[in-house]
Formats: sequence, C-alpha cells, structure tokens
Amino acid sequence: MIKVMLAFSNLLFSEGILRLLEGSEDIKVVDIARPGSELQARLESMRPDVVLVDFTTLFNGFGDLGGDANRFILVDTSCGEDNIISAVLTKGLKGVLVAGSTPLLLRKAIREVAAGEIWLDKIDVKNLLTGLHALKKSSRPVLSAREWEVVGLVGQGYRNREIAEKLCISEPTVKTHLQRIFQKLDIQNRPQLITFAIRNQPAESFGAGAAERRII
Repeated sequence: MIKVMLAFSNLLFSEGILRLLEGSEDIKVVDIARPGSELQARLESMRPDVVLVDFTTLFNGFGDLGGDANRFILVDTSCGEDNIISAVLTKGLKGVLVAGSTPLLLRKAIREVAAGEIWLDKIDVKNLLTGLHALKKSSRPVLSAREWEVVGLVGQGYRNREIAEKLCISEPTVKTHLQRIFQKLDIQNRPQLITFAIRNQPAESFGAGAAERRII
C-alpha cells in the first residue's frame, strides 16, 4: 500500500484530491496536513511514501528536504513554469503534476514516484536541460555587476517592472540588460536564466522569503 500525505495551502483542494484517490486499491491517504501545522514533524512521524504539495506549502512549510525530496510531487496550482523549475532545482523534486490532470494520471504519478521514478509533467524539459548545458560551458561567465543584480532578481521571480523599480532604472533598460545576459550565457529564455541564477547565486538568495516573492 502506497501511503500518501496531502500538504496544500488550501484545505478544499486537499479534500478534492482525497476524493480523487478514494477507491484506489494500492493508494491510501494517511495524513491531510493543515496550513500552518508542523509539517516537517508530521513528515518524519507519518513517513509517507509520497507527499503531494503545492508551491506555497513546499517553500513555507518544509525546510531542507534532503533525502525526502524524491517522495514529493509538486501539484501545479497555476504557479507558473518559472516557479516550477525553481522548485525542481532548489528542492530536488522528482515529481510535478498539472492540477488539471485526470485521476488516472494522478494515481499513475503517485505510483511512479513511490517506485523511485521521475514524473515531470508540464515542465519544458528541453529548456531546463539547455540551461544546465549552458552552465557547463562556463562556471562563471563575465557579467557586469549590474547584470549580476538583474540575474539575481530574475532568479527570485521578479518581473521586469519590479526589477526596474528595485534597481531604479527603466523597464526598457532591464530588457536591454536581459538581452545582453542571454547573449553572454548563450541561453534563449527566462526559465533557462532562472536555472542559471539558482546555480550561481548564494543559497540564501533563495530562502523562504525569496520563495514567497516567486509566487505568481
């Protein structure tokens, strides 16, 4: 029997997932964690095979997942591809599921992750791999101090307008910086830049506070 823990910021969503899993012969929900509860302690106590979680709860309710990361499935509740890729890279997740998936796919994803397999749904894997490939070309490419500031803010989920406000520059100037950064790093889009930012910025730049800012 596969033991599943539900950890969502919305209890109605948890109840909906519970109903979808009812009747499964090999899957059992053993815990529905309420928002604000001691999730890390519950995880260690219940020892579920799979944890279904949303972006908000993943970053605000759990600490360093360590070896438990391969038991987590991030259910995408419209948090955006940028945030999904950030979660996969910073938390080491092995599972991502689109919220609109069918009950059949939900159960299949749970079984795959419980068996130690990877289930990445919706993520543009090509973008992710291309971004990682770009990192191998140069561990520390030559970027200006301002460009590194832009990279750091993009990695924290800020949009161009917000970056402009924080750096006291115009939005067109931010776009110009991004164009130059893309050229220097040999990448094509924002998700790849987020991949680079996470791998090259100090870990403290992507703590719980930064995670809150990345929510779209």
